[in-house]
Amino acid sequence: MPKVVDLFLTNRLLCALLAVMMLTSAYWFNVLFGNLGLFAFIFVMVGVVLHLAVPSLFALVSLGGGLKYSLQVGGIGALLVLTLSSGSVYTAVVFMLLFVLLPVFASRAMQKSGLGHAAWLLAWAMFFGVSVAMLVGASPLGVEAFVNQQFKPVFDEMIARIPPEATSDIVAMQGLQSMMVKVFPGFFVFGLWLIWWSGVLFARKLAQKYGFYQGDAEGILSLAMPKQLAVVLLIFLAFANLASGDIQYIALSGVIVLAGLVAVQGVVVAHAWLKSREMVNTIIVMYVMLFFWSFVVLFFVLLGLVDMWFNFRRRFISATGEK
Repeated sequence: MPKVVDLFLTNRLLCALLAVMMLTSAYWFNVLFGNLGLFAFIFVMVGVVLHLAVPSLFALVSLGGGLKYSLQVGGIGALLVLTLSSGSVYTAVVFMLLFVLLPVFASRAMQKSGLGHAAWLLAWAMFFGVSVAMLVGASPLGVEAFVNQQFKPVFDEMIARIPPEATSDIVAMQGLQSMMVKVFPGFFVFGLWLIWWSGVLFARKLAQKYGFYQGDAEGILSLAMPKQLAVVLLIFLAFANLASGDIQYIALSGVIVLAGLVAVQGVVVAHAWLKSREMVNTIIVMYVMLFFWSFVVLFFVLLGLVDMWFNFRRRFISATGEK
């Protein structure tokens, strides 16, 4: 590992300072380079990437320095955030929970129990945290009404720009608003999980590259979610169809998150099968279809569910991901 990087990662104060600099980089880049037009946009995007890489940093610190060291770095970072935010305890707590504890928790679980178990626990923790936050913030409106209230100004402005005689366009926009309100929490949690989980995997890759990773080392093509995920998914589906009010709304969000995890396993199964047959071009086509044709996700959900019981990959791929 480069000496400069090693210096920052092995010194608690410097590591915490690096984390806070990454966390706030989008803001500072905008302040420093906001008048540079296109270059300002590029700098801000770089800042956003650095911001989203903070969980990966703490996962790496946890893998290399252990739980105690990573929490100490996180604590110092939280104090720095508290200072920069003019004493905002809420901001410091969010930083500690979201950017420190979750990636540290996921990386430790990954070392002990493997990729699938850690991915499931991370998603469950995120879903639980966001659900509790929505329930607390929505009182006494109700969660769906609260989320609708957040979207209302944006959609009201767009609807106001539509000519009054274009009633079909207005109805379509209102339908879009209703759909967005329904699915937003679930897709928000799944998107958050995908970013955080990618960061944890990247941290593991770096730790393996520089020789300080210890623990379960199964390849990404061996990713397998625990079978209880399917049972929980069925329970959420039942509540999403039979319940009402906040319970139904939160259950629908849970269905989206869990179906997303199952779809990830389905994609891994398909990738492993195509790779075992050296069908590289087909793998590329698969990901292009996944990006542009959302309905193909249903196929990967079904494939992931069936693979939980039949483990297709053992027939054509080894545990290390090789033919």
